[in-house]
Amino acid sequence: MAAKVAVVDCQVAGIAGDMLMASLVDAGANKAKVIDAIFACQDSLKGSKISKVDFAKVVSHGFTATQLQMKYSDSVHERKGAEMHRSLARCCDSLGLDQKAKTFALESLKTIISTEARIHGEDFASIHLHEASSIDTLADLVGCAVALQDLGLFDGSRIYSTKVAVGGGLLKFSHGTVPNPASAILEIFKNRQFVLVGGPVEDELTTPTGAAMLVNLASGSINYYPNIAPEKIGYGVGTKKFDGFANVVRVLVGTSGVGVTEIAKDTVCVVETNIDDVSGELVGNLVEKLSEIAKDVTVIPGTTKKSRPTYLIRIISENAELNNVLDVLFSESGTLGARVQEVERYVLPRAVLIVPVDISGSTFNVHVKVVKDRAGRITNAKPEFEDVRVIASRCHMPVKRAMELVNAQVAKRIGGGDT
Repeated sequence: MAAKVAVVDCQVAGIAGDMLMASLVDAGANKAKVIDAIFACQDSLKGSKISKVDFAKVVSHGFTATQLQMKYSDSVHERKGAEMHRSLARCCDSLGLDQKAKTFALESLKTIISTEARIHGEDFASIHLHEASSIDTLADLVGCAVALQDLGLFDGSRIYSTKVAVGGGLLKFSHGTVPNPASAILEIFKNRQFVLVGGPVEDELTTPTGAAMLVNLASGSINYYPNIAPEKIGYGVGTKKFDGFANVVRVLVGTSGVGVTEIAKDTVCVVETNIDDVSGELVGNLVEKLSEIAKDVTVIPGTTKKSRPTYLIRIISENAELNNVLDVLFSESGTLGARVQEVERYVLPRAVLIVPVDISGSTFNVHVKVVKDRAGRITNAKPEFEDVRVIASRCHMPVKRAMELVNAQVAKRIGGGDT
C-alpha cells in the first residue's frame, strides 16, 4: 500500500488561509462540508455574522482556480487571544472534528497567539489580537481543518512545503508601518526548517494565518518535489492581483509509490576544512564543540603538500545551523576557510524505543534507535552507548560484554518484528 503525500506549493505567491482552503476545495474536498463549517464559526464568536460563503471558479493569469468569497460583519475589532482559542475549541467540538483535525486547528491558532505574545512581551492569557481577531481567522482555520480531514490528509499522510514566498516592501497595519515580512511571519518561521524567499513584488504574500497552518502541517521546506504519483491538484487564488504571476497556492495530493513507509529526503550542508599544526587535544575539543550543534563530525588524518600531516574535518549540518557550525569551526580550529556544499540526503524512518533489559539481576531501561524498511519492519536496532556504559559501570563488567548482553536481549524483544 502506497503512502499518501501532499505538497503545498507556495514558492511563487506565498500562502494565506483563504488560498490554502480554496486550493483544498479545488483538489476535491467536500465544498458543502467546508461551507457549513465556516458558517458554524459565527455561533462560537460573539459579535460576528456571516452573510455569504462560496467557492467560485475564477481565472488568474490564464489559470482557472478556486477562490473563497466570503462576506461577514464583526462588531468587535479586538479580542483576547485566549477568547479566540476558546471560541475555536467550541466550534471544533460542535462540528465533531476528528482529534487530529481539531489539534491542527487549535495548534495553528496557538502559534499565532504565542507569536504575538512574544513580539509584544505579554503572556498567552492576556495578549490582544487585532488583525487575527475577526471571524475570518476562525473560518480559515476551521475550513482548512475540515478540508484536510475530508481529503484524508490527517490519516498518516506526509505533507511537504516548498520554499515560501513572502513578498517585500512595507506593510501598514494596527501597529503602524513595518518592513515586510512582518515580525509575526519571521517569528512563526524562526528555528523551523523553512526557507523564505523575498519578492517578487513589494506586497505581503504570506499571512500569519497561512504561515501558522503551514508550520503545523509540514516540518520544513524542500527544494524539490518528493517522489509522488499525482492524483489530485488544487489551485486556490487570493483576492490580490499581481503583474507577472498568478496569485495562486497549488496543492498536489497523491501517493509516494514506495510503500507505507517512505524514505525521507531532505537537504543538509557538508562542511569541510583541512587543519594542521594542531594537537590531538585541540582536535578532540573541536569535535566535542561541533557535536553539540552538528548532525555528524568526522576527522580523517592525511598527508598534505611537503608531506605535512593534516586532518580533514568533515561536518554534516542542518541548513539552519550552518552559521553556528562555521563560527565554532573558525574560532576553535584556527582555519582560514571552509568548503560548503548543500547535498540531498535520503533517510530511512527511524524511532527511539525504550527497551527494558535484565543484567546481573537488575533491570535497566535502554534507549534503542530502530530503523524500519518501507514495509515498517525493523531492520536495525542500536542501543544508546551511554546507557550501555552505565550498565557496565553498575554491573562491574567490561563495556564490550555489557553491549553483547544488551544486544542479545534487544534482538530477542524487538529484533526482526513489527512494532
